[in-house]
Amino acid sequence: MGGGLIEDVGPSLDADGTPEIDGKNRLAVPGFVNAHMHSGENLNPGLFENLPLDIWFVHSHQVTRHVPPTPEAIYTRTALGAMQMMRTGTTTAIDFLYEAPYISMETLDAVARAYRDIGMRVTISLGFADRPYLESLPLGPEAASLVSSEAPPARADAMLELAGEAVGKWHSAGGMIDIGMAPSAPQRCTPEFLSSTHGFAMEHHLTWHTHALETKSQALTAQRWLGRSFIEQMHDMRLLGEHSSVVHAVWLSDRDIEILAETGTTMIHCLLSNLRLGDGIAPLPELLRHGVRVALGTDGRGCDETLDMIELAKMTALIHKVHGEPHEGWVRASQSLDMITANAAVPAGRKDHIGKIQPGYAADLVLFDTSSIPFTPLNDPVRQVVYGSASGEVATVIIDGKITYDAGRFTQIDGPEIIKATAGYASEEASASGDPQGAAALEVAVRKMLGEAEGANLGIDSYIGRRSDSASSD
Repeated sequence: MGGGLIEDVGPSLDADGTPEIDGKNRLAVPGFVNAHMHSGENLNPGLFENLPLDIWFVHSHQVTRHVPPTPEAIYTRTALGAMQMMRTGTTTAIDFLYEAPYISMETLDAVARAYRDIGMRVTISLGFADRPYLESLPLGPEAASLVSSEAPPARADAMLELAGEAVGKWHSAGGMIDIGMAPSAPQRCTPEFLSSTHGFAMEHHLTWHTHALETKSQALTAQRWLGRSFIEQMHDMRLLGEHSSVVHAVWLSDRDIEILAETGTTMIHCLLSNLRLGDGIAPLPELLRHGVRVALGTDGRGCDETLDMIELAKMTALIHKVHGEPHEGWVRASQSLDMITANAAVPAGRKDHIGKIQPGYAADLVLFDTSSIPFTPLNDPVRQVVYGSASGEVATVIIDGKITYDAGRFTQIDGPEIIKATAGYASEEASASGDPQGAAALEVAVRKMLGEAEGANLGIDSYIGRRSDSASSD
């Protein structure tokens, strides 16, 4: 390995003075890519249960908060999540950075420094919205008075100015840090802002990344506002393509799937967070049949505590076998592994750089201990990585040719000190997370909307089929 790149692959190579790692009883796989997570949720595990997304968002994203956390708190929480990912084999993350009430260069710098210090590769996707949260929901006019409880969004011109500063300071910093554009979602951004963020991304050769159609309420919003889906809207606006990715995409029509395939847009499947929030399940088998590129993302620790890509790959390969379709089309372990390596490299903006073990690619590797129980006997390495609960058998993580995690120890950051510091910042955040009374008022309006949305007939259904009355009474 030279300059952080793989120079050659083979059974017997001349090390030529390069330090060697004993590979006995080790299985090497490409470093995993978490295609969608939120470092802003790294202090949120265990806070919420049995809340649908629209209510969960009010609390987890602190929409009534008017003052951002301190840079020290942001640095610590980011490092904590990076540690959680790295120890289970993730070497690259797409961090959808959404900060309440807004991102500043000071808060962005704290995030970038944390990834730099631990040695993890990252695409920091700047999460912006120019509509208040309540305006993104299909609410009646009586909800307008509640907007005063919510922190106003930053101005569109200020957000684009920040993006310019971020690109100038951090984009491709040593090949380890990239900046991407991430308008929050079509319902949270005006069409003008969607277009301006996309234009900025194209001008600066950045990725463009957005949430879309995660819930039935979002599908209802699109039908009421547009008479068509948000995928169709973005397609008509020429926002989709290989440089673009849509996250969740649970409530898709047949035409939506065709558009994703035709444009080469990546769909990022967040199965575990969708299950946790009761969103429904994306039609993965149908997406794969149409040739849509699919990557996997954990989402944030507020709805997937583990940030564990192997756990996610396993569940993705398993749950989509229950649709009652011919077994020849079931998701395979090798497909699921591709979704956390080569496929996920595309939305990270690094398709020719990470996700494979071959010359010219980054030396981002995970070494598993094959003398452990999950790999004994070693019959099929790919299946045993995906199905065998192998996360605990990560022996060594190499990123950019450097060992960043080995034998349970982080080599570039003081892991125990980060964990110790987190307790204080978590307590500090709990007492400064916004206006509880305002959040409660917002929740009342959102609950009413959800009742209406769940009763709507949209012509598509992404929930697991309910048992019929007759079957339930048997």
